[in-house]
Amino acid sequence: MLPKPIVCIGAALVDDMYHCVQTPISGTSNPATYQRFAGGVARNVANHLALLGHDVELITHFGQDTEGKWVQDICSKAGIGLTHSRISAAGTGHYATILSPEGELFVAASVTALEEEITPEFLESHSEFLASAAVLVLDCNLSRESLNWLLDFARNHQIAVIIEPVSVPKAHKIKTLNLQNVLLITPGESELSAIQNETEMEERGILSIWLRKGKQGSTLISPKNEFSIPAPKVNVTDTTGAGDAALAGWIHAWSENNNPEDCVRYGHALAALILQTKGAVLDNLSPALLQTSFENLYGNEK
Repeated sequence: MLPKPIVCIGAALVDDMYHCVQTPISGTSNPATYQRFAGGVARNVANHLALLGHDVELITHFGQDTEGKWVQDICSKAGIGLTHSRISAAGTGHYATILSPEGELFVAASVTALEEEITPEFLESHSEFLASAAVLVLDCNLSRESLNWLLDFARNHQIAVIIEPVSVPKAHKIKTLNLQNVLLITPGESELSAIQNETEMEERGILSIWLRKGKQGSTLISPKNEFSIPAPKVNVTDTTGAGDAALAGWIHAWSENNNPEDCVRYGHALAALILQTKGAVLDNLSPALLQTSFENLYGNEK
């Protein structure tokens, strides 16, 4: 485990999940079942890492409402530190998903006050703590100004940075940022196109690009190496949070000095567990369970 904390900065949301009974049709009402979970990209990553035994701090925004207290309680029970998060009168954010009967995302929408609440001024007030981080994990629910402040801060203090673009509209925030020495960025194919092409991204000083391709697996690209790993074959229950889980698996493996190929494999192994689970987090996750998933999927390749 890392000697310093992993600091995840970004969204903590209420996930409202509508699982359609039949293939959803746009422009009309679709019968569905409903469930509610704690979500948000940074929060999901932090939750998995805490369950895997890491020292994790989450910097996010919670509203002074019942839902904010509910999400905070879930975070605390998972072992996530919240000392440096912000609580205000602005409402707790929501992420609503419409899923097909097969668990595939049909459409989603989110609302959060994160950009207005987690400002460069707020981050500056926590700079002493941020300087103690082993790695900063940033999601692009943050404002461009806050992302820029954090990237500059990390470079000045020689702290590793990982960026999760979140979605195509939010990935546009990265387009003009200084990405020199960013350890990892994790776009999907459409998100990468929204930022820049692979060659331009490498020219901007990124150390690794983990390109996610859904059912086609993923590719890790660095200046000296490139390799692809197929997606695990699993029975999908729900795709929500699979990318967040993959990132947590990668960070866990990276923190234990695994090689780049195995870091991706651990990411796939954790995503495979989540794909077979309703919601974005596996509450009974443990290092042993992740290791079992890894061995089941990739043991014959070792």
